[in-house]
Amino acid sequence: MGKVHDGITGRLRTFIEAQHVFFIATAPLAADGHVNLSPRGLPGTFAVLDEHTFAWLDGTGSGSETIAHLRENGRITVMFCAFEGPPNIVRLHGTGRVVTLYDEEYADLSARFAAVPGARAVVVVDVARVSDSCGYGVPLMDYTGDRDLLQRYFERKGVDGSADYRRRKNRTSLDGLRAFDDDPLDEWSTLDGLATIRERLAAQIDGWVPPVSYGVAVDGDFPHVNAPGGRHGLPAVVLATVLKHDGSTGSVAMTRQQLDEAITALAPAEACPEVDHPNLAAWRSVAARLDAAGGGTVTAVFVRSADDPVTDDLDAVLRSAW
Repeated sequence: MGKVHDGITGRLRTFIEAQHVFFIATAPLAADGHVNLSPRGLPGTFAVLDEHTFAWLDGTGSGSETIAHLRENGRITVMFCAFEGPPNIVRLHGTGRVVTLYDEEYADLSARFAAVPGARAVVVVDVARVSDSCGYGVPLMDYTGDRDLLQRYFERKGVDGSADYRRRKNRTSLDGLRAFDDDPLDEWSTLDGLATIRERLAAQIDGWVPPVSYGVAVDGDFPHVNAPGGRHGLPAVVLATVLKHDGSTGSVAMTRQQLDEAITALAPAEACPEVDHPNLAAWRSVAARLDAAGGGTVTAVFVRSADDPVTDDLDAVLRSAW
């Protein structure tokens, strides 16, 4: 049955290092915050540093809850289960810290692990409690291999594309806590930099053609319309990236999560003082209206060419604003 151990030694260390997957549990301090549970399992990304310390190489993902919680309070539990062989469960309770790829310590720590495209940090955990238990309720399952989809995805994006993704997906937690917001904003502070970002994002959208006009409506009302001939290329491609839309003429329903993601993705452009940011202001006003009303309908409308036929009533409203 369950037993507490002095450290990660002997058979416990052998067992841990042989596992193909482990699970990470963290939580914010707020009573109504979201508890997070995440799997990890890329080969070569976990290491026991000593009897009371372990670390893993943290790859870029679609969220950043673990990093946000560790930065707020440090609490963490990691669990390993035996899915083959004798039953066993090992839990490591401790306090974690985040060493990002921009920190001096990162080079030495990351050298302990396999190279992973899109790696954003090394998480180091000081272990306060080591325990194991029977694992009788864990099913037997066969290991057939590792997936390489994540690595190939961020290898295609490259260093700059991975940073763009993190700015869109990783800056805050579900509860609005600071998460991975470490990517520098230097490129976002100049007109040339914004143009480079726009081109990089556009290159990742199959069939992308910049629309001549677009806007985001809340309950049928457009706080701002980008009319033909305007300078609005970056917000267009940011919006299309979030919605997975190619810019063709039509209306696309938006969720509140997508609206927030678009705001987060475009917000770094405020580092450039040479341009106004009417789309960012408009999207924030839409979010405020949703909050005040307790909900609403949000729609993005794109017009690729002024010669395209009107597709629906919202399309007609947008064009009337020209």
